[in-house]
Amino acid sequence: MVIAIISIVAAVLLALYVSKSQDFKALERDNKWLKEQREQAPEPVAVDDVDNHPLDKETAMEAIRYNGYVPEADGHWITFMAQGEHYAIDADRFPVMVMMKHYNLDRKEYDMDLMHKAAHQVSDDIIMGKVLFTGEEEDGIAFQITAIENKYGHFKDCLTRYISIIDESQSRMSQLYNDMDAKQKENLSVFPQLGAGASGEKKVMS
Repeated sequence: MVIAIISIVAAVLLALYVSKSQDFKALERDNKWLKEQREQAPEPVAVDDVDNHPLDKETAMEAIRYNGYVPEADGHWITFMAQGEHYAIDADRFPVMVMMKHYNLDRKEYDMDLMHKAAHQVSDDIIMGKVLFTGEEEDGIAFQITAIENKYGHFKDCLTRYISIIDESQSRMSQLYNDMDAKQKENLSVFPQLGAGASGEKKVMS
């Protein structure tokens, strides 16, 4: 009787061992298959967030192209045309982005005192816009904007706005100068003895 019971227990244990062994082999096969699948799977490709590329000369030129303009490299300057006007960016100063539109200025054609007053007024009225006189003889005038630009994407999105601010500064300068000039002419006409030899009305770039 005891021998029979021992035989039965042994048979049960053997059956359990065989079952566990089969489960282990199946698990081993599954693990091997999963490992092979992982090894054969292509490496995930990192998404290149172009907008986060740092702004430098090359990415600035790409941003200009993105907006439909044709940039040219001229030393440390990047130049391009928009609506028939020339614009320039100093590529040596990033992340400080300096962009401007420049004109030669014939001092004989303008009342320079009024020009300076108008320039100061524009710089006060338009937060990001500045009007600067260039050259030792102040024979040039630049309408300029300065901003901090670290990334390609932000500069790309803001470029046309920067152009419009520069254009707005120029338009405002022209309006202020012409209004001041007209008012001065009007005052001189009231007191003609103070206005002998006064020339005709002069207008700044408009």
